[in-house]
Amino acid sequence: MRRFLRSTKIKKIVKRTPGNRLTVHFRKQKPNYAHCGMCGKKIVRARLRPSELRKLPKVQRRPERAFPELCSKCMREKIKAIAMKVIGK
Repeated sequence: MRRFLRSTKIKKIVKRTPGNRLTVHFRKQKPNYAHCGMCGKKIVRARLRPSELRKLPKVQRRPERAFPELCSKCMREKIKAIAMKVIGK
């Protein structure tokens, strides 16, 4: 087996061919979900490899809102904290 195929990131799948032989196919595993920078909760976005993510339009890569690296709950808290700081409370 080739050296780069021994990685744990590559999933081995046994397939049966029409000639009734078993062959091993290799498939890269999906990357992990994106996580919130504050609480660590999963962020809903495209779960793709960076090379595949580059091919998508910018709107589909990440949430189209302020602080896309945060989940919606933490984003609201951060916006409230910024507003309170501006008001002076």
